[in-house]
Amino acid sequence: SALDSIEVDLTGATIDHHHRPPPLDPAEAVPAMVVRHIYISGEPINILGGHFSFQFEASNVELYQKVQPEGKLLLIMHRAQDGNIRFEISRAAAESMIMKGASKLAEKQGVVVDNAQLELTPRGPRALDGKLTVSAHKLIFHPVLSLAGTFAVSDDLVAIVSNLKCHGEGPIAALACAAITPSFARIEQRAFPLSALPLGEIQLRDLALDAAEEKVVVRARFGSL
Repeated sequence: SALDSIEVDLTGATIDHHHRPPPLDPAEAVPAMVVRHIYISGEPINILGGHFSFQFEASNVELYQKVQPEGKLLLIMHRAQDGNIRFEISRAAAESMIMKGASKLAEKQGVVVDNAQLELTPRGPRALDGKLTVSAHKLIFHPVLSLAGTFAVSDDLVAIVSNLKCHGEGPIAALACAAITPSFARIEQRAFPLSALPLGEIQLRDLALDAAEEKVVVRARFGSL
């Protein structure tokens, strides 16, 4: 009924965004155990061809349990005295992930994306405005595209992308933007949970997002009321 510590190392794991876990229903969960210290980390974790680091730490945690349809037992974090959570991704990794997505869309029009530069500007404590300047080429043409949007994180650690726009001068740039723009609506309609951990009665506080020192960091403290 009690453990001193649980430690999970997810280093090298890959997130398959095509197979997301089903939403968790905490109903009918019952007390399982108390853990003095829980630490979960991944340095790095892979997603969309890029890497990010993740650290989660909590003390004096009450875990609940629930049997899943396939018979497995799921542990749910119900209460914690205190803790912190942190996500970090380098500017270069963010550029690589964005470039990979843009390249797949542009290739359908025979456009090759060969370089990208990302600029990030704070927009309050939980949001960033991003501008990605992309160099591409098709045959003898070398258009330059400008992709812009806003990245924000909600109180429950859900990331949302909005205000996506594509701009470029010349017919080839317009063709590339025409290939990329239809996907913007699908991206803006999706929510991206930064943590799959059910938080029970735990409340997040001091949530912040910044882009200093060539990296993007999302961090928060939490605890039960």
